[in-house]
Amino acid sequence: MSEPLVKEYSNGEVTIVWKPDLCIHSGICLRGLPKVFNLKQRPWVQPEKANSDQIVALVRECPSKALSVKGVRFKEKDNSDVKVTLIPGGPILIKGGATVTERNHKQVHRETVAFCRCKRSRKFPYCDGTHAQPKED
Repeated sequence: MSEPLVKEYSNGEVTIVWKPDLCIHSGICLRGLPKVFNLKQRPWVQPEKANSDQIVALVRECPSKALSVKGVRFKEKDNSDVKVTLIPGGPILIKGGATVTERNHKQVHRETVAFCRCKRSRKFPYCDGTHAQPKED
């Protein structure tokens, strides 16, 4: 069995480590620092195009942890009071507080939020209970 692919990119101060097998393609890096992370350039990661603080802050937000910074350990927040439940045939339910950033960059804080998984909700991405109704043919 071969070792997983790992790539490193340095600006002389910090080294970005990329593990492509972990990447879920959320696009946070591409949108957050497009001069550094750009799929149309080679190499696709060019850390010399931003300062090290910006890079570290952006890499910290990588949800899959496919991106990391060599020698830097990020302390995870204690979210043990937040509960995520996958309702069979229904929504993803988050209890304990969630801040949702919508497409228009509006942030909404809710103590409980239900995200639609069937994509039939009239309030998508939020669940409105449509999944419980019979499908129309």
